[in-house]
Amino acid sequence: MNHSDIISSCKNNLSELLSMVSATEQAVLNEDEGNRLVIENINFFTKSFLLTLCSNLETCIKDVIHSIGSNIDAKLTTANIPLSIVEWKYNSKNKKSQNSNVQEIFRICMSRKDVDDLVSGNVYRTKDAFLIVGVDLASDISTWETWKELIQSIVNRRNNIVHHDDDASDLSFGDIKTYIQSIDEYLSFIDAACIR
Repeated sequence: MNHSDIISSCKNNLSELLSMVSATEQAVLNEDEGNRLVIENINFFTKSFLLTLCSNLETCIKDVIHSIGSNIDAKLTTANIPLSIVEWKYNSKNKKSQNSNVQEIFRICMSRKDVDDLVSGNVYRTKDAFLIVGVDLASDISTWETWKELIQSIVNRRNNIVHHDDDASDLSFGDIKTYIQSIDEYLSFIDAACIR
């Protein structure tokens, strides 16, 4: 699956999440007695939705980077690069390489674990991870600066809940819906950067 397909799939997940948030919000606004559990645990639901949103974002970024890494691997293995030029460039004593299989020398083999170690929802780590696979999210610096601040604030909110036991009592369903829309637009920004 290419990066655009992955992002499209993630956007579908965001749409489903938005529907769940909206339905939950309606149950609360209507004070539907059948949804007493929801009404009495609004805070739990808003926090859960935020955690789900950030998990979707991180998973999407990891899948996109893994896909791009796999595409780079495929290009390298079919590039027909002569081993002799690589040996000449990187072997100062001009000794024969122990591994004379060109395809093995040019394999990146970016594993899911490699990507997991590289990526988080943190925008700075995201930017660095994309640079590794040749995508510069900050090539349009003004747009990047806008996204950097907004997405980092959402991720920080999530981190405060998970790591610092923030009760997030001020987090509303409207906030979550705005965050979902922002993440959706951020994924479009990432898609455009990958295409460039």
